[in-house]
Amino acid sequence: MWKKREIEGLFDKTSGPLRLHAVWMVLGPRQVGKSSLLRHMAEPGRIVVDLDDLTIREAANRDPALFAQDLRLPLTIDEIQYAPALLSQVKILADRERAPGSIWITGSQNFEIMKGVRESLAGRVAILNLFGLSIFEKGARFETPQDFFSCVSETTFPALFGVNDAHIRDVYLNGYVKTYIERDVQELLGISKRREFEIFVKLCALRTGQLINYESLASDAGISPATAKQWLSILEESFLIKIVPPYASNRNKRIVKTPKLYFLDAGLAAYIAGWREPGTLATSPMSGAFFENVIFAELVRFFSNRAKSFDICFWRSRDGEEIDFIVEVGGKKFAIECKVGTPSPKGLAKAKRLEELELSNAYVATLTALNRAPWKITEQWTAYSPIDLPLLDRR
Repeated sequence: MWKKREIEGLFDKTSGPLRLHAVWMVLGPRQVGKSSLLRHMAEPGRIVVDLDDLTIREAANRDPALFAQDLRLPLTIDEIQYAPALLSQVKILADRERAPGSIWITGSQNFEIMKGVRESLAGRVAILNLFGLSIFEKGARFETPQDFFSCVSETTFPALFGVNDAHIRDVYLNGYVKTYIERDVQELLGISKRREFEIFVKLCALRTGQLINYESLASDAGISPATAKQWLSILEESFLIKIVPPYASNRNKRIVKTPKLYFLDAGLAAYIAGWREPGTLATSPMSGAFFENVIFAELVRFFSNRAKSFDICFWRSRDGEEIDFIVEVGGKKFAIECKVGTPSPKGLAKAKRLEELELSNAYVATLTALNRAPWKITEQWTAYSPIDLPLLDRR
């Protein structure tokens, strides 16, 4: 049974935001439903080239020009990272037939693809990011915090939607980590230190929501700080993590200051970190970090599913005041603070700070608001359920 995705609203060739582009590219992690989405949205007669098939992949890489001679539009090319040389042929096809969305492409790694896009498809391609199922797409409603963490443990992978058997889930996620993280990333980028890379990924999961200390991370993984930076970049380009900069009114300063690390699937991060049962996850010392990670990932999915331009930063003052997220979208800035338990006014940035930062609204996402109406914590800050944040307005 098809699970409707919010991003489907963008696939409108006549009036949608992608209508000026012949090529539509859907990028995102493995196993989040990119291929299924395009099959579901495809019109009759659309050709599909699946580069996961080794025979097709070999032919496409051996002679891309010859391979492309058999292609007809409309066309879908799945997992383009396995034959990036095809992008130059896609340019020729797109120039021949400029109809909106005549060519659809998917990819699971960003590094080689975007290099080819810049060289071959500039001005011809609309790029979408698809991630796993959002809480809204799952139709989830929570009565208790335990319900919330059960949803987190389920992860955002469509294949695990509704799967309550922990053993089945563990087998799936173990295979995902071994196959798509370790094999794909290592083979594509030639990483030889397999054991160190496995440790590195786990260390990242244990540091979700924290400032990145490259020296500490490198030392614990047995690698150099330069290698740690390179591997973080690789994980980000593979759509597994997101590096979040500190807020600064001068955008150049965001680049040089210490960022934070988040996973794009908090449940996958919890699994890799070793917190695999909802009960232990909810009471673990990292429950706050994983809750914060869920809010971050929900924001990313919400705006990405609507092709909206957005920025998410965190803010920290020299005297210890913090705001978990400052979201910039549509010319406005919003503050979001994440609290698993009951929020206290003492732990929130003061009115003067919010005014200095020119924030339109200030929200607190908290599990204590699951079964009650939003309430004012201070004049500026209002508490909401994590699934009812005003920024996630789907009207």
